[in-house]
Amino acid sequence: MEAGSQRDLLPVLGQPPLAPLSRSRLRGIALHFLRLGVIVAIVWLIHLQHRSFIHQQSSRQESDIEIEWLRDFYPNAASISGDPAVRDAREVLATDGRSLGYFVQTSPQSDPIVGYSGPTNTLIAFDAEGRVIGITVIESRDTPEHVSDVALDERFMTALRGKTRDDAGAATEVDAVSGATLTSLAILEGINFRLGGNKPSLKFPNEIELPEVIEFFPNAQSLRPRASSGTVVEVYGSNDAVIGAVARTSPATDSMMGYQGPTDTLVAFDEQDRVIGLQIRKSYDNEPYVGYVRDEAYFRERFNGLTLQELAKIDIDALQVEGVSGATMTSMAIAGGLSKAAQAALEPPPTATRRFVFATRDVGTLLALAAAIVISFSRLRGYRRVRVAFDLMLVVYFGFMNGDMLSQALLVGWAQSGVPWRLAPGLMLLVAASLIIPAASKKQIYCHRICPFGAAQRLIRNRLPWKVRLLQRSTKWRKATSTILLILVVLTAMLHWPLNLALIEPFDAFFLLRVAASLSLVIAIGGLIDSAFVPMAYCRFSCPTGALLNHLRYNARSDRLTRRDAIAVALLLLAAVIYVTS
Repeated sequence: MEAGSQRDLLPVLGQPPLAPLSRSRLRGIALHFLRLGVIVAIVWLIHLQHRSFIHQQSSRQESDIEIEWLRDFYPNAASISGDPAVRDAREVLATDGRSLGYFVQTSPQSDPIVGYSGPTNTLIAFDAEGRVIGITVIESRDTPEHVSDVALDERFMTALRGKTRDDAGAATEVDAVSGATLTSLAILEGINFRLGGNKPSLKFPNEIELPEVIEFFPNAQSLRPRASSGTVVEVYGSNDAVIGAVARTSPATDSMMGYQGPTDTLVAFDEQDRVIGLQIRKSYDNEPYVGYVRDEAYFRERFNGLTLQELAKIDIDALQVEGVSGATMTSMAIAGGLSKAAQAALEPPPTATRRFVFATRDVGTLLALAAAIVISFSRLRGYRRVRVAFDLMLVVYFGFMNGDMLSQALLVGWAQSGVPWRLAPGLMLLVAASLIIPAASKKQIYCHRICPFGAAQRLIRNRLPWKVRLLQRSTKWRKATSTILLILVVLTAMLHWPLNLALIEPFDAFFLLRVAASLSLVIAIGGLIDSAFVPMAYCRFSCPTGALLNHLRYNARSDRLTRRDAIAVALLLLAAVIYVTS
């Protein structure tokens, strides 16, 4: 066939087959996948280490609420009842023993709800009638500046005041705090989620405490709620192994009257969830009658050997349970309540519906991301006016108004606690695009087209009539700054150092001035001044987030091992050693 005929067939057959990949390109692709694997492994180790850390923290039985912290809500508070290890509602008492109300904490139920960079534990205080008095932040793993901004916003902190528990649990109309949107939304969702669970008993507010179970489990060391049940509490021995479980009949039986009132009963189970004994905790029934039941061993042992499932289906008449002589109504009310309490114990913990929030800021983030992609992959990037106009938009809108930016505080928080995709779908897609596009192409889309601080540096670039020529040795030392910061980030994430990672970057301080920390502000202003003399100085030498994204970028040198690869592998080994030895 003639050459001309071959060319004529091209429109029909398509383009000629692609040339096979060269050895260097195959090597580059393989090495690039290994680089991505190293980063993913580091992120996974950070996540595993954080889960282990949280488990260790949650298993401690130390009092986490001091009476002084409650004075704003309960000026006459004298003591707190309930075991903090069980982490449920705890009653606040006056000097004369009168109940002033109760409070609950959103953690650990709300721990999966992440704000900007982590979850927040919020205390919700209720009065004696079950209405919200107020809320306060106990502790948070979110960015401190954002948490502080929320805590100082009186409108947000008092929005639930006066609401019933049910109304507060369903409240979604509360406005987010400007400048700390994700943090405030996560706090509100944590409250909704927590209050959508088990409601406390105002008649029997005291949760099961360790001394109560010693009669049945002499070696008991700690109590922890069972994850699959709303009311069962597991008993742990000295080797941190489950040695049994306990449950109480309240609040399921609060409306079941004996002779004169309801009774709260403790039920103990062995490791196979078989009943091994009963114990009356507190009763509003006639005390002589309650005493008769306490003293009647036959009645209390009549239910031994029944499984939790059998107890839930118990028929008192078929079991031929006889009431205690002289306290028939009291004892039969207790026996009848066991089935109702067992049914409640078999039900999974109630949960509130998780909300999906798609706000105006998410629309703005996605529009800016789409525009950045179009500019990066089209001829528009060659038009100076388009670039300058887009940079101005990034600084004004994306920086000062929107605030969705990548940072080490954000990435570490998400690596530890998970991605808050329900609360921040726009930011999640921005992060995904910023990580995936450089890895799949040569386009560093976030640093070159999205970052507002990078845009600010581009706008002041070449504005001065002179430039500073850096010595080669000085340039090498400055490039080491971002590497040192990344090492600090990994150590902080793995060892849980009390270091606010937002302080090592300028983003929050420069663009969210209301929550600006002094060190971040110094870095921001210093970075801009430096960039006025040395073009893009902060991006080139000091940005740890930019260094990470640049390491992920596929480029012409991807087929070569570099110093950054050695550092990444060293960080992976360091993280692995910390995880194994901790």
